[in-house]
Amino acid sequence: MAAYAVVLCASIFLFARVNGVWRIVVALLPIIPVGLVFAAGIRFLLRTDELERQIMVISLAMAGGATALLSVTYGFLEVFRFLPAPSAWLTWTTFMLAWLIASFFVRRRFR
Repeated sequence: MAAYAVVLCASIFLFARVNGVWRIVVALLPIIPVGLVFAAGIRFLLRTDELERQIMVISLAMAGGATALLSVTYGFLEVFRFLPAPSAWLTWTTFMLAWLIASFFVRRRFR
């Protein structure tokens, strides 16, 4: 995460100082440490015991389903002009909140 913070700050600093295709490259630089965080998360998941892994996988599945349901609902309302087009960050935030809430309920189930 420290690498992400450093690369993000560097990306923000450099973005205004480059032109053309380099702007896309600089804008996407923070994806590299995000990919490393993703790989660390997978390694962590594979090294946990079976119960903890099952709790995480069930929580992730519930969060994915809830996010998909909310995204489709929002999409229908967007198509009919009831709501504005959202940022992709809204979907990520929804997924993370759903994962947090699902984890709470799944952990309670296994107590």
